[in-house]
Amino acid sequence: MKKITKIISALLAVVMVFQSTMTVSAAVKLKSKYTNMTYTHQSRFDGFDISYGIDVSHHNGDINFQKVKADGIDYVFVRVGYTGYTKSSFSLNLDKNYKKYINDAVAAGLDVGVYWYSQALTTTEAVQEATKLLNAISGYNITMPVVLDYEFAGTKAGRLDSANLSKERMTANALAFLDTVASAGYDGCLYACEDFLLNHLNADKISSLYTVWLANYSTKTTYEGDFEYWQHTSKGHVSGIKGNVDVNFRYTGDVYDIENQIYTGMPVTPEPIVDFGGVSVLKDIDYTLVYSNNINIGYGIVDAVGIGAFEGFKKRFRFKIVPQKVEGLTYVSNSKDSLTYTWTPVPGASSYRIYVTNNTKSSTFTKTVTTNYATLSGLTQGNEYSVKVCAGGKNSDGTTVWGLYSDTDTRATAGSDVTGLKVKSRSTSAVRIIWDRLPVCDLYVIYIYNENSKQYEEIARILPTVNNYKIEGLEAGSVYKFRVSAIRDGVEGKKSKYVKAATKPKKTSVKSAKSSSKKKITVKWKYTNCSGYQVQWSTKKNFSSNCKTVNVSKNDFSKTIKTAKSKKKYYVRVRAYTKAGGEKAYGSWSSVKAVYVK
Repeated sequence: MKKITKIISALLAVVMVFQSTMTVSAAVKLKSKYTNMTYTHQSRFDGFDISYGIDVSHHNGDINFQKVKADGIDYVFVRVGYTGYTKSSFSLNLDKNYKKYINDAVAAGLDVGVYWYSQALTTTEAVQEATKLLNAISGYNITMPVVLDYEFAGTKAGRLDSANLSKERMTANALAFLDTVASAGYDGCLYACEDFLLNHLNADKISSLYTVWLANYSTKTTYEGDFEYWQHTSKGHVSGIKGNVDVNFRYTGDVYDIENQIYTGMPVTPEPIVDFGGVSVLKDIDYTLVYSNNINIGYGIVDAVGIGAFEGFKKRFRFKIVPQKVEGLTYVSNSKDSLTYTWTPVPGASSYRIYVTNNTKSSTFTKTVTTNYATLSGLTQGNEYSVKVCAGGKNSDGTTVWGLYSDTDTRATAGSDVTGLKVKSRSTSAVRIIWDRLPVCDLYVIYIYNENSKQYEEIARILPTVNNYKIEGLEAGSVYKFRVSAIRDGVEGKKSKYVKAATKPKKTSVKSAKSSSKKKITVKWKYTNCSGYQVQWSTKKNFSSNCKTVNVSKNDFSKTIKTAKSKKKYYVRVRAYTKAGGEKAYGSWSSVKAVYVK
């Protein structure tokens, strides 16, 4: 069991009505004087103390932290710096007010944490951000967590917004930052909004190691993941600060988590190992156990209350009552774009979460249903999927508590149509094509289009262990069309959409390059089979700068070009290209010719 000093602070500042700390009980509703709104706190924080804090950056201007403290705020998170969100560069910038904010806040008696606004795209960049922050706070009295503020900039042009990183990569970036902070002796914390936690990070993995600070601007958050801070508004009003400020709740309490219990509809009575002040004690001799909320799905409490020589001692434990593990997950049927399953109903369950992994494309998604059966639609034909299901029950505060997942079942959707056909590589005499692998098929069939018969003709059959094929013996500088099909259970599926593939042209050679008039060069070259030519000229022999290029029709074998300067030595070269499907396959450059321009 682990002791939780559960801290739920929503990015930086909130305080309870007329007092800085209050104790929560049974999804209690409390009014905040900083917003004049009433907030409902989740029942998982029954018995926890709630305190208020704020988070600030230089945008908040001059701050009188003595007044902030006097207004009931207990802590502040200060932005130390930020990473620029433009695509063009990776820039690390310090907040111009961070030093003054930290010093003034500490002097006012506030607990101080810090944060960095991150736009890290790689683990290397995340470590650089953390290192920059750590160097900046060296020597300061930081008593609260060091926070990674990981979020999008809210614009398509944003550095992180446009990167399209996977959950795995973004999680790795977050952990790289937090691991760096932890290795320096600080408590690491992740700040993110609910959508970011659910859809862009593996939040459970992060929260098992570090504190989570949830941003959710509402009066009742239904976020089901672990969090210790809750930033509930950006429009708080606190004495000592002009204008709006972010306000947060922080949940703290000496509550000890013990293992989950299974819902049965009857009271559950776990018996934790108890000590008082490090002294081992005996049940019914030194203490008794008092249970509450220990029947329904949700969070239960067991208090160890001292008796006899230990009268006056008390220790609180918290446990989660969860639905039973889903059993009997059974595959029913499939189609080209769906899988259907059923499973045994779970007592007390109000919904079921289905976790689906596309093993072919290494992607995942979840679906929630209220029945003990479901059809997973919108799948990709011929792909392999792994499916597991867990049951969820409603907690007293309206959130869902999830049980253990069922055993996993792996199936493929029906169909054997090949998709994703494209060119992987090419030479002057060969083309290699590649396509999306089908998890279940017997053979792949390769076809080439015959211009004479106007039909696709089979040229090869290959085993399904590979999903690419090299077609050799082709003519240089030519365009071909290919299609691929798959055979499954003796039946050939539809042929794929065709792909146009061009071989590279052979290397041409410059016959002559002469300057017959001022600022002009006439270049002549030898014919090669292609779609066109490129002529390039430069004052640099290696064409590293001062370089110009012009395209020429395949029917032309000479070109007169105009130079920028006269009485100057220029260098000229030519290459051929083949065009197919909007792309050009370039041959090698010819040898370079030097010419002195008139």
